[in-house]
Amino acid sequence: MNQQEMQTLLDLLDLNGRVDDLAPAANLASHGQIDEVVYLRPEGAIRVLEKFIAGDISARELTQWAEVVHSLDTIGVAEEHEDLLIQLLFEISTPELFYEINAETCSRWIGRLRQAIS
Repeated sequence: MNQQEMQTLLDLLDLNGRVDDLAPAANLASHGQIDEVVYLRPEGAIRVLEKFIAGDISARELTQWAEVVHSLDTIGVAEEHEDLLIQLLFEISTPELFYEINAETCSRWIGRLRQAIS
C-alpha cells in the first residue's frame, strides 16, 4: 500500500472530509487487502464523536463512518482497547439495535473512551 492510499485510510479514520467521499476512496485504497495497515485508537474515535457533538457531521454520517471503519480489513483497532472500540463501532453503526445517535450518546462514549486511556 502506498503513502497516498494510507493517507486515504487515515482521512477516513479522522473523518477529514465527507464520509460519502471518503468511504468509496477508502474501499478503493484497500484493494481488497486483508492486512491491517492503520488503526483506530480511542483518541481518534473521540475526535470523530466530538465532530458530531459540534454539529460538523450528522448522525447518518457518523453511522456510515462506523460501518465503513468496521468493515474494512485494512483498518484495525488498537489492541489494548479492542473490545471497547469494536463495541463502539458496532453500536454506532447499528443505532436501531442500541441507542439513537445524539449528543448524550456520544458524550457517554467520549467519557468511556477517555476513561480507558487515562
